[in-house]
Amino acid sequence: MDHHLLGKYLKGEATPEECQQVEEWLQNAPEDWVDAFMESQEQAGEPLPPLEKETFTARVMQRVRPRKNRWLQVAAVMAGLLAAGWYLVKPGKVKPRELELVDISIPANKTGRITLPDGSKVVMNAGSRLQYVRDFEGSTRAVTLTGEAFFDVSPDTEKPFIIQAGALSTRVLGTSFNISAYPGARRLTVTVLSGKVSVTDTLSSRAVTLLPRQKAVFLPGSASLAAETVAHPENEIAWQQGRMTFDETPLSEVAEKLSRRYNVHIVLASGRLANCRFNGEFEKEPLDVILRMITRLTSTRARREGDTVYLSGQGCAPAN
Repeated sequence: MDHHLLGKYLKGEATPEECQQVEEWLQNAPEDWVDAFMESQEQAGEPLPPLEKETFTARVMQRVRPRKNRWLQVAAVMAGLLAAGWYLVKPGKVKPRELELVDISIPANKTGRITLPDGSKVVMNAGSRLQYVRDFEGSTRAVTLTGEAFFDVSPDTEKPFIIQAGALSTRVLGTSFNISAYPGARRLTVTVLSGKVSVTDTLSSRAVTLLPRQKAVFLPGSASLAAETVAHPENEIAWQQGRMTFDETPLSEVAEKLSRRYNVHIVLASGRLANCRFNGEFEKEPLDVILRMITRLTSTRARREGDTVYLSGQGCAPAN
């Protein structure tokens, strides 16, 4: 593989034809391609400093694990390269210009507000992480999100804003939207409040375009991506005010959100419980109060052992 072309692809500067060429190569790329790429840079007189090279390799390989689906590994490598703060080389430069990676994490039961280098505003939910290259070097404004965040992106028609969140890549020019993509979640969502965004499943290259009051839903289990209308998009960002709003929400999703909010692990005793739907709104109520309401409305029982809560009961039939 031409490493100059690979570099263009990683920076989002490749043409569609070049992207296809790189992606076809990546499907059967050798496992040591990262080492080969870095060795080529050294041979060209543009080596990475030892510490940065160590960090680069560690962060890339941390995200590359054996998987049945080769495309999952490719997507993980791409996310790893972005999160590692891949450096840029300007034409005519002898040495690579090192880029500083900004890494922001929000602890459980907290939210955080930050302003990005371009003036874009981000509100991060509990247990979330945001990574980007300081000053947004390159032709795009690229960030990697783990968890959930609300973005209010400053317009810039010359420099698209791209968020890599799990298997979803969201591309915008200037708009406001919410992304929820926690590791292990049963579904990943992108909800638009203003403007227009394009959401792509990086594993299959399927894409949907969203307008206000629309949501993209990606199900990792079935690798399906679809767009749907949202009746109350404000509910998607209620967490910014410390509120949790559930509207016919599957009990499995309720359990995930409560686990993150209260830093516990809520376990459903059977798959049928995941089919149950729950309605309610909470703000500062203790977890025990919320659990009592859930058990009463869903005919379940709750048993707590330390930081683990077990929900059991007959469950519900799948929705038609």
